[in-house]
Amino acid sequence: MLDFRKSSIIGALRKVILRFHYPLEAMLTCVRWHVAYQLSLRHIEEMI
Repeated sequence: MLDFRKSSIIGALRKVILRFHYPLEAMLTCVRWHVAYQLSLRHIEEMI
C-alpha cells in the first residue's frame, strides 16, 4: 500500500515540476532569499 502511495506522489510531483515557468534552481534561490533575508515576494520578483 505504501509503495502505491509513494509512486503516485512522485508521479504527481513530476507533473507539477514540468509545469513550472522558471527553472527549479531559480525558484529554490528565490525561496532561500525569502527565508534568509526576510524579503517580500515583490522585492524578490523585482530582483529576478
